[in-house]
Amino acid sequence: MTDRTKGNLCLLLTAVLWGTGFISQKIGLDYLPPLSFNSIRQLMAFVVLAPLALSGLGKSGYLSAKQNLRSQLRRKKFRLLLAGFICGFCLFAGSATQQIGLITVSAGKSGFISAVYIVLVPVFSIILGDSVSRRAVFCVILAMFGFAVMSLKGGLGGATVGDWLTLISAAGFAAQIVAVNYFLDKDNAVLISALQMFFAGAFGLIPALILEDPGLKAVWLAMPVLLYQTIVPTTLGYTFQIIGQKYTDPSTAALIMSTEAVFAAIFGSLILGEMMSVREITGSTIIFAATVIGQRGGKGEDRG
Repeated sequence: MTDRTKGNLCLLLTAVLWGTGFISQKIGLDYLPPLSFNSIRQLMAFVVLAPLALSGLGKSGYLSAKQNLRSQLRRKKFRLLLAGFICGFCLFAGSATQQIGLITVSAGKSGFISAVYIVLVPVFSIILGDSVSRRAVFCVILAMFGFAVMSLKGGLGGATVGDWLTLISAAGFAAQIVAVNYFLDKDNAVLISALQMFFAGAFGLIPALILEDPGLKAVWLAMPVLLYQTIVPTTLGYTFQIIGQKYTDPSTAALIMSTEAVFAAIFGSLILGEMMSVREITGSTIIFAATVIGQRGGKGEDRG
């Protein structure tokens, strides 16, 4: 099995795990407010990942004083903290708005609206000096049309606050993917995953304590859902994402991960009994088509 195949399989597994995550996120709202739920599960994920990250550092010598000059160590440590801060903030922004949106949006619908991040990745890559193709621009427009079909019933006022927040979350996740691609190298994948979880949880914890004040009893009752969310879609999902992205180009990675929307809809129907309307299915299909078209052509496509 080639490294590319292994990477693709890791990303497909990521999509399945993230798809189940929409279900546990929805169930989690029965026990905890959105910011509290997110911050707790992300900090729990950091606790799980930290020992793995430290073990990996010991084996690779990534921060070893024997294998690095003092100046190299300073640069690496600063870059890791910067990676954790930026990736963590983007993850916090995406996951917080998505979780709040789930209060009024079904798991399946949330999955497809969130998938708009796929077509935003090439646009956000401008920050790293990449150019944007005509195809990417077309796909953003097509995805926005799909969102309109799905959510804008009778005009702008037809969309719920949850619809708009979920669309905003797509921008946060797109920024997170671009940031991960920028900071990632072959020896720091798990460490970046752990650091981004810590910062994402920390960013959410303060507003959660001020605005929501979750009680210990509520946290205890939510613990089974929190444990699932921590271990499966959060810890394993984001770790498989980062490992998969080591061996797969960003466009292919984005395309594979976009199938999380399909899995979210399937699991939402099977587990929560959610049914999407014809209008929502039509909009979802348009958004998914935009994500697929956006990843065709690869690096050889014409640039606008």
